[in-house]
Amino acid sequence: MRRLVILAEGRFSVHGAKTAIGVLRFSPDQTVAILDSTRAGQDAASALGLADVGAGVPVVATVAEALAFHPTDLLIGIAPIGGQLPDAWRPTLLQAMEAGLNLISGLHVFLDDDPELHAAAEAHHVTIWDVRRPQPDYAMRIGRGLPHRQGSRTVYFAGSDCNVGKMTGALALDREARGRGWDSVFAATGQTGIMISGVGVPADRVISDFVNGAVEKLVLDLTEQHQWVFVEGQGTLCHPAYSAVTLGLLHGARPDAQILCHEAGRTHINEYPDYPLPSLRGLITVYETAAGWLHPAPVVGVALNTVNLSEDEARAAVEAAAQETGLPATDPVRFGSAALLDALERFFHGR
Repeated sequence: MRRLVILAEGRFSVHGAKTAIGVLRFSPDQTVAILDSTRAGQDAASALGLADVGAGVPVVATVAEALAFHPTDLLIGIAPIGGQLPDAWRPTLLQAMEAGLNLISGLHVFLDDDPELHAAAEAHHVTIWDVRRPQPDYAMRIGRGLPHRQGSRTVYFAGSDCNVGKMTGALALDREARGRGWDSVFAATGQTGIMISGVGVPADRVISDFVNGAVEKLVLDLTEQHQWVFVEGQGTLCHPAYSAVTLGLLHGARPDAQILCHEAGRTHINEYPDYPLPSLRGLITVYETAAGWLHPAPVVGVALNTVNLSEDEARAAVEAAAQETGLPATDPVRFGSAALLDALERFFHGR
């Protein structure tokens, strides 16, 4: 088990540190400190305003302060636009390696390919894990549209947009499913999910010709080992920048059913104000149509992200989503995943 210090300088917030929050909430590794000089002196839960994430984990200003908590690795917990390495982070990474910490990075730029950082890692006998570097057996595999093991059940978590809770929903359902005694597994397709599970396909870093094949292999391998496979979605089919990733992932996963994920109150694609989101019913039609080109996969429930709402507002939003779609809905973090797991069980038992 790693002991992590998470770098989130200047962006340790609900929407600025998705990777950090995912690791805090779901990783089997222990986070011992958050590195953000703008929030130093608080604990992670107070800094985020989320009582259930990071209570007691200190926020510190420097690598030197973090070392008091005996970390083994520094994990980059924020994703700058374009996935590049900001120049201001370089001294922090060098200090961490000099102190004997391994680096874990989900950036698009590979740190181990940087001559200075690679040399520092060798000099201080530490490792650099570039999470988005596709593994060789996934990197150049052509999709074949192969069926999954008979009796296995693959569920895709489809999103209305980026950063609406697809990974969180998949992980929450997997955790609760295993608590019920189901033989389930989380299939990671993004950098944070891979950091949490230790294996997966970085779908947004695989060459487009091979996205379907890479995801197909991941899911085929998991369906041979488990009855239930919960596949983390990426982006959305209606995104002006990332739709290609979403479609390749959906077709490679070849799901049997889908859960629609949406942030309550979001009306437009984030950072694209000229692109309004379809209704929930419209999104269901889009995803069911696209999946059905290869393999039918009905949407059977709605996972709502209500992090920005009060308790009463959240319950009202869940009820409104259920009324609009005619499907079970819940916030799986706030209210648990039972309604969605029950819906999946009913769907598969009725086939």
